[in-house]
Amino acid sequence: MVVLREGKGTSFEGGLRVPCIMRWKGRVPAGVICNQLSSTIDILPTLADLCQLKLPEHKIDGFSMLPVLNGNTEYEVRKNFYYYYYRNDLQAVRSGHWKLILPHKGRSYLNQLPGENGFPGASPEDTVFPMGLYDLRRDPGEAYDVQKKYPEVVEELLKLAEAARADLGDNLTKRVGANVRVSGMLE
Repeated sequence: MVVLREGKGTSFEGGLRVPCIMRWKGRVPAGVICNQLSSTIDILPTLADLCQLKLPEHKIDGFSMLPVLNGNTEYEVRKNFYYYYYRNDLQAVRSGHWKLILPHKGRSYLNQLPGENGFPGASPEDTVFPMGLYDLRRDPGEAYDVQKKYPEVVEELLKLAEAARADLGDNLTKRVGANVRVSGMLE
């Protein structure tokens, strides 16, 4: 049994991993397990692809999952993922099975008593998380920081973080991205 780190409202796997069970007779193969990374932002492009509709001209953040639904479990819906929380705080980046937690303050459930009677337990939001590199293939619980063993992976993921900051900004580093738009608004 794997215990995932932290919980909802965090950029750790315990707050992000959600199983998805799909059934579509004649389309989705039965009994198949797929571990590809996808997100709810991929639903719109998937539905458009399925209906053979053209996506709008403006940038869409998601990607079609249709090849996976058709049984291609090796198809990567996305290779990279950016973990933004709060008001545009880039807290982590992922490429393939590598995940780099960037230094940030955030919520932690560690050593906190659970809630009772429908009320949540404490979850302080000022816990300091240092940078850490995790190999999610071997360590989905993010227990072993391997950045000293793989400095070249850290360097590549830091480049990915910089690309995200240049594009989308990052409040933690006080960066405004070139392609930031008002939330919920289109030009």
